[in-house]
Amino acid sequence: MKGLVFRGDRKAEVRDFPEPEAGPGEVVVRMKASGLCGTDLHLYRQTAAERPDVDRIVGHEPSGIVESVGHGVSTVRVGERVSVYHYRGCGHCTQCLGGNIMWCPDRRGYGGPVDGSHADFILTDARNCLPLPDELSFADGAIMACGAGTVFSAMRKLQVSGEDTVVVFGQGPVGLCGLLIARAMGARVIAVEPVSERRALSRELGAEEAINPDEADVAAAVRDLTGGEGAPLAFETSGNPAARRGAAECLRLGGKAAFVGLGSVGRGQDSLQIPAGQLISRQLTLMGSFVMPIHIYRGLTDLISRRQVPLTKMITHRFPIEDAPEALELFDTGRTGKVIFEWQ
Repeated sequence: MKGLVFRGDRKAEVRDFPEPEAGPGEVVVRMKASGLCGTDLHLYRQTAAERPDVDRIVGHEPSGIVESVGHGVSTVRVGERVSVYHYRGCGHCTQCLGGNIMWCPDRRGYGGPVDGSHADFILTDARNCLPLPDELSFADGAIMACGAGTVFSAMRKLQVSGEDTVVVFGQGPVGLCGLLIARAMGARVIAVEPVSERRALSRELGAEEAINPDEADVAAAVRDLTGGEGAPLAFETSGNPAARRGAAECLRLGGKAAFVGLGSVGRGQDSLQIPAGQLISRQLTLMGSFVMPIHIYRGLTDLISRRQVPLTKMITHRFPIEDAPEALELFDTGRTGKVIFEWQ
């Protein structure tokens, strides 16, 4: 099978690998769609010295058709359409039993400790195979596996409703998911994005306003758009320190912000700074949110299906896996929407 690896220094290579075989409790899924994520770019931009395993297949947004099942698997059928949850866990600890596989002490993320989804096949646990409704495409399934799932979890924490204005910082793939899901929950959305192509795409997808933070005081612009009060909710996806600060500053009294963008961890970009006096006197709630607990997947698919959320409209480029180096070069420009690999 074909699989994508990162050699370091922005070098991507498609190699031949043996096809995986399902062991007890495991499932092999034939990929139909696999999305590129900002985390892929963090790995892609590592130097050759930083890459821990240049033979590891990357990717963690899998969607496809069950190819084979291992001994003891009775909940998943060959031929079933699935989106694949992108952390494997022990299945027995408190976190796994509570649906928080991403917090399992033995968690293994695809494209890191275990081979990922930018390949013809992926090996996973049966419990990671999440049924993909017939009305949703494989591209929908790939987007839900990470980006849309991460967003849905955060929006539930923010308790978004039709009474709210949500300011979404960053209009890369996760931010665009934030825009679409917040709108599906009834909210008005203001987008914040310095790249013109992404601002234009956010307007096409329903942002009421798209602010360029390089040309405007974001907090002042949000106050102008909210009767002088500021927004009740903010959602930060870029990991940029200025955007993190802006997410807090644009809030009204008693406002809430959720942060999902990791930024450049360990390179002076992993901080959130706000005066304690502001935090206390304005009674702000600032929270982190990390991917999606597996047990809320059904709520996500129900929302996407019921509200006909057009996740695939954020896709600007589609590639076969053989053209992965070209796809990475394009995605690395920061001027695309969602970029995915697709298989016939």
